[in-house]
Amino acid sequence: MQPEPSKHELAYREIRGRIIDGRYGPGHRLVLSSLARELDVSPVPVREAIRRLEAEGLVHFERNVGARVATLQNEEWERLVEMLALLDGYAFAAAAPCVTAEQITEARALNAALRAGAAARPLDHGQLMALHRRFHRTIYGCCPNRYMIEALDGIWARIDASRVLASLYPEVRLPAAVDEHDALLDLLESGAHDAAELETAAREHNLNTIRAIRGRVGN
Repeated sequence: MQPEPSKHELAYREIRGRIIDGRYGPGHRLVLSSLARELDVSPVPVREAIRRLEAEGLVHFERNVGARVATLQNEEWERLVEMLALLDGYAFAAAAPCVTAEQITEARALNAALRAGAAARPLDHGQLMALHRRFHRTIYGCCPNRYMIEALDGIWARIDASRVLASLYPEVRLPAAVDEHDALLDLLESGAHDAAELETAAREHNLNTIRAIRGRVGN
């Protein structure tokens, strides 16, 4: 039987969830006393939760202001996506021998939902970004290196919390990305286990996000 999560853990999960789904957007001030009342706990577990979120890069402290949800500038989110590209490329290649037919089927269903969502109007940005993240995790979650999975989970959390991609990705990048997703799954399904080819394909897929959005912002 699983032990009940501590008050600190419950506060951490709730605050983190609100940051990831956008209820607490970039720059949102996290007031300990208000959060403690809302979550019906003392300020201590809230303070511990916020310190933990700071360590993850989701929260930062400002002098004379306190804790705020972290904000990414253009160059910062680009650096973050570069890290995603490097790690996801490696994880994709390492996961290839472990991915099952069922997982490829699941990923194709997620990509079909993404393609339909990209064509719908109005765009549901939050739902599309959640599906996009699930698609990638279905594959990189098969990587035998759990530290790699944890690192990728952390990067995705920071990307989601920044809202930069959530505001631009569905319209600017997603229509092309779903075709690239199909190509990546075709590589896996073909049994191609050339690590260099797989890593390059996944890395370039992620780097195309920077190219597409930079091009739109620069116009």
